Amino acid sequence: MEGFGNVPSVFTTYAHACIHCDKGTKDAPLQRCGGCQRVYYCGPKCQTENWPKHKAICKALKTLETKYGEELRKPFQLLGAFSGHGVGITELANDCINSVAEVEMRVLSEQLKRPPRIDERNLVGWQPRCLACGRSNLLLRVEASSGSKTTSPALKGCPDCLLAFACNDAHWNAVESKHKTLPCQDSMDGKLSQCEMNHMVLQDLRFSQFMAGAEAGPFRWAPERTKARWTSLKGVDWSDYELYLKKEFGGGVAADSMLEPMLRAVTEGMSMPLTILSALEFLNGEDISWTKKSILNIHMLGAAAKELVNANIFEEILHRLPEVKTLNLTFIGPELSAVTGAQSITTPMETCPNCSRKGRKRAHQYHAKTYDVFVRTEGTGFTNPDLAVAFNSGCSEEVPWQWKETLKLLVDRHIPTVFTSYNHDEAQAESRLLESAGATLIPELGPRKNPWGSLLVKMEPNKITGFYAVNGWLSGGFR
Repeated sequence: MEGFGNVPSVFTTYAHACIHCDKGTKDAPLQRCGGCQRVYYCGPKCQTENWPKHKAICKALKTLETKYGEELRKPFQLLGAFSGHGVGITELANDCINSVAEVEMRVLSEQLKRPPRIDERNLVGWQPRCLACGRSNLLLRVEASSGSKTTSPALKGCPDCLLAFACNDAHWNAVESKHKTLPCQDSMDGKLSQCEMNHMVLQDLRFSQFMAGAEAGPFRWAPERTKARWTSLKGVDWSDYELYLKKEFGGGVAADSMLEPMLRAVTEGMSMPLTILSALEFLNGEDISWTKKSILNIHMLGAAAKELVNANIFEEILHRLPEVKTLNLTFIGPELSAVTGAQSITTPMETCPNCSRKGRKRAHQYHAKTYDVFVRTEGTGFTNPDLAVAFNSGCSEEVPWQWKETLKLLVDRHIPTVFTSYNHDEAQAESRLLESAGATLIPELGPRKNPWGSLLVKMEPNKITGFYAVNGWLSGGFR
């Protein structure tokens, strides 16, 4: 479900940047690809350089539009037949969008003779769509060519956020007030409107574009200070880190407008160690002996790229637990095979100068297997970790049967555990899955919004409303 980082991002599919060089509209007027009419370029040079990569999907998209129009139109025809026009009914629009997306993905797979890559799937998932009826520019062109619509086949954007659209004035009038004033449940405080959330997304995309232009990669940071003692995370939030960030970068930052996207970018990685610490605190209650252990063992289930690229961020656990001497992080997940192969690997990690002087250590182990297989492989040598955590596992949506044995093992062995998810619906579904496995969930650990979830929200694909975030929700915790 990654929104940016996988090219094309919302920034490029919404015609705010060249798909090849990522330059924005301020750098040059963008020109739409005449073949697929889905991607944009800043000029002929970028289009020529990108053609070898774009050629196959361009032809597939053109075939989709010219030969499968009737199938693409059908969900919206049915919507009009059974509910009038379905204008402003988000659930109905999203149902139609998903039906059309299924057709798009099926046809593209057939034309490409392979599953579409992530960047190609994003061209489907993050299309501009009418906020009232769900139609995309593709649907408007198909309807116009069939003679079923007389309006101009082009969406118009919200002049304020630039990331919401309508296919005509009547549809915009039907949703404008809701878009600009109704609080969005996906915002951290539940007070921001969709338009205001879109503003944040656009600001974050521009900051990401700035970092990419500087060839700096995603902005990652953690404070170098070490706490004198453990202090509770209850009642604390990301503003605590904003102060550290401002202290370190404030002199070079022109205004708070830059600090805000910097903080949100930081939380993308920092949400993992803070969620771990918060879960440990809730799972142990009044007992704080875990904060004074010589060795702290954390197991990460379903580990993948997100955990690996943020490996150094986990030192924040040591920095908030000054009495812990060694932090052992064990990353377990089949997707790790792309990095480690079939071998299990143990890697001593560098620590900051302060931790090094005090002899404090951090070690990472990698096992490319499911957790139940890992436990069986360890045999009698296995001991329960202080915490098992599954970040954004998707266990309820993608392959729940693959998690069945792992969930049973976690419950039967009384392993302290927490699961996180991207959004409300996933959290609810995962909590039911955990309970069906026999877990007794601790209310403070879900299903609920995660106070240490990433603030870097992304727009939900194949929907006209909704946002998600890394570790945005706690699905459930138990022991």
